[in-house]
Amino acid sequence: MRLNRELVTQGALKLVGEVGIDELTTRRLGKELGVEGPALYRHFKSKSELLDHMAAAILLPVLTPPETGEAWDEWLLALGRRSLKAVTQYRDGAKIVAASLPVEPLNLLSKPLREAGFSPHDAVYASKLFARFMVGWQLQEDNELHRRDRKEPKYNHAEAFEFALGSIIDGLRVRLAGTAQNGKARKRPLKRSLR
Repeated sequence: MRLNRELVTQGALKLVGEVGIDELTTRRLGKELGVEGPALYRHFKSKSELLDHMAAAILLPVLTPPETGEAWDEWLLALGRRSLKAVTQYRDGAKIVAASLPVEPLNLLSKPLREAGFSPHDAVYASKLFARFMVGWQLQEDNELHRRDRKEPKYNHAEAFEFALGSIIDGLRVRLAGTAQNGKARKRPLKRSLR
């Protein structure tokens, strides 16, 4: 079998599913794929680059652009739900996504937001806000659901997620409305003291 990036990425996801991300090494992955560990460096320069591709393999199938006529806020809400479901289907999926820096998701997020009326600047920041919220939520959710040394918190996880994601989208609606009301896009985020 001739290796390529996709086969290595899928092999890494499979191995993490069996042993967890902390046990993912190039030596172990090479053994799983039937090659010497250094052979993997022909496809990926580093473990970090491999993690970027693993995260993309998890997320890109659900990061679809809005349907024709679909409102940006409804699209973002559905995207958040799909992303959470996709990440939680993989063992240590949240850790994989958190350890990566894939470029594609930010571009896939910011373009529809620009088309909805956000300035290029605001669209990029909104994309980062959404992506970082999702990663943080996924990590915390994974910790809460898999910690055996503590009782599971008594609340509805799905409702809490909907509340948090809805609150972010509500804030973005306000931002967009303010931009439209002023007749021009804000160049910089508002600076406020944290004191």
